[in-house]
Order: sequence, then C-alpha cells, then structure tokens
Amino acid sequence: MMKDGTVMRCSSSSSSSSDTEQDQRDADAGLAQEYEARKPKWWTKLSGRRGTRAQRRTIERMTHCGYCFSKEVLSNFSRINNSARHNGGITEHHLTEESDTSAADRWRRIWWNRSLAVLDEEDDEAGVEPVADTVTNPRNQKHKEKIDLMYNNKSPLVPRCYEQIWLEIGFGNGDNILANAKREPDILFVGSEIHQPGIGTVLRQMELELDIGAAEEEEKKVDNPTISRTTNDNEQDLSKRPCKNIRILPGDGIKLLSHLPCQYLDKILITFPDPWPKIGHSHWRVIQKDSLMEMHRVLKDNGLVFVATDSDVFYEWTRNIFEQESSNGVWEEVCPCPDRTNWLPIVSYYEQKGIDEGRAAMLQCWKKT
Repeated sequence: MMKDGTVMRCSSSSSSSSDTEQDQRDADAGLAQEYEARKPKWWTKLSGRRGTRAQRRTIERMTHCGYCFSKEVLSNFSRINNSARHNGGITEHHLTEESDTSAADRWRRIWWNRSLAVLDEEDDEAGVEPVADTVTNPRNQKHKEKIDLMYNNKSPLVPRCYEQIWLEIGFGNGDNILANAKREPDILFVGSEIHQPGIGTVLRQMELELDIGAAEEEEKKVDNPTISRTTNDNEQDLSKRPCKNIRILPGDGIKLLSHLPCQYLDKILITFPDPWPKIGHSHWRVIQKDSLMEMHRVLKDNGLVFVATDSDVFYEWTRNIFEQESSNGVWEEVCPCPDRTNWLPIVSYYEQKGIDEGRAAMLQCWKKT
C-alpha cells in the first residue's frame, strides 16, 4: 500500500515479466542487422496478396502502358544483380557506394532511367553493355531468353526530365503517392507494394485520372497525318496529366533498394509499415542496419528518409537503429520533422484506423550526411 492509501496493482511476477520483455527488446535491438524478407506462412495467408480479377486486369493494362513494372522483368533483373554481387569472377563490378562509377552501376542507372522513362543527358545508351559473365553464368543459361528481354527493357512512355525521384516503400492503397504526384508534377514518384490488392487499387485510380483511352486517341491523332494534329500546348498538357509521374513496382521495397544504382533517389518514404510488435518478430521490421546501409547508398547527398508510424514499438526501434548508425556519422536527424503536408498530405485508411483506436501518428526524418 502507498502512503496515500492506494494499492499497487502490479505484482512482482508481472514486474519480472515486464523486465524480461524489456530485456528481450533490448537484445533484439542489439541484434538488428539483417532484414528478413521471407514472412511466415500465417502472415502471408492473412495478408491476402491476391487481388480481384478486375484488379489483375488493371495491373496487366497498366503494365502494358508502362506505369507498372512486370514482376518477371524485376525477377530477372534481380537474378543478374545477384550474379554481379556474388560471382567472384567479376569482383571489379561489385556494386558498392565506393564504386558508383563502375560499368555495372552505370548500366544499372541507364537501365532504370530507360525503364522508368527518365530523361538523363548523361546517359550514353550506345555504350551500354550487360554486366560481364552474368548471361554466360551456368546458373542463368536456362533463363537466357528472358534475361535478354530484361536487358532490352524500355518503357513505352515518352522520357522526360524530373527534378527529383522519390521512393515510397509500402504505399498501401496509394492515397499518399497519388496526392503527392498531383501536388508535385515535376517529381517522379516510385511506389513499391507487396500486396496485389493495393497495387490494383492505385493503378485503377491512375487509369481513371489519366483517362488512358483518351490519351491513346490523342497519340493516334499526332501520329496520323490524316487527322488534325493537336497544338503543342495540348501535347505538353498531355505529358503532364495528373498521375503520369507515378511508377509502380510490385514487390518488397526493401529488397528493391539493392537493385537501384548509387545516389539515385532524393527521398525515401516509409509510411505505416507493419510494426511487428511482438517479441521475436523484430527481424521482419523494415528498418534494420543492412536496410539503412542500402538506403544510404541509393540516396543522393543530403537525401532524406521519412518514417511515419502509430506504433510505439516501431517508433522506438527506428530511432534506436538510426541513432546507432548516426554514431558513425552517416545519418543526422532533422528536427523538427518537416511539415507532413510536404510528404504525407493524406490521412490514409490505415492511419485513420489507428486514430479511431486511439493511436496518433509519430513522424521522423533522417538526413544522409
């Protein structure tokens, strides 16, 4: 009993249990090094990855138009990328931050620009050659035709220059990436998502915003001399339709980081990821030491990482990992965090659900130094 007459409700056993949990969390934080992309079967079953038939058809149409990447192309790119990293015979092409001027990294930069329809005056497509020994690698021989197609992959969209390139990892239903793209038409927004329903939802919204059928008719008029041409102003307006500055990459955004060239992105957004709050699940959280190393590699100088969550566990975890890496002088926290209207202007369904349950959004911003 306390001096004021109140009774302490926590027993020694509960206190001991709480201490044990805290010790385990501290141990998890100390062991956080590698991100585990493969999730447990029960999580995969609950997450409902497969979209509806209408969503799958939308994904197919938008992939054909160049706004969504083919999973097969990304898979074959991953195969070549891993060969370049791990094949001992091509150590001169190892893709590290220190060797960002290597032939392999230059090829990756050009491949991504070509696939995302980004116009870069420094590109020299005539000088592009596949990464040495990756196609002739015995492990890749059975995939040779697919790999050749991947090397020649090119977006059907007309390339244009962008002021910046942002990556949003895990965009959910795409509310935030859609709002950002409409607000900043001169920035390219790349979104990665592992769940097919979310991909189908954002692509359907893009399809409606872009009015794909009308755009195709406009292009036919431009190409056909028997049809009256549109004015230059109208053509310019067509190239800057709302949402035309979005590209969707199906798959795990953390794994995607290893595929990107060095110093390619201006900002990375991680908005309300699965916090994996239970003890023993920490290796599935997207913020790990190795994922921060990849973020640091692909960000330009002074690039930013924005993190939004409504989980106390994930917020503390993220701060601890960044602070550990900040001791090496590679990250610096931006305080106060920039106004969310500049990067998180929408309250998504997931955020609203947390608000309804009494959880407020907690924001962080870290700068590459």
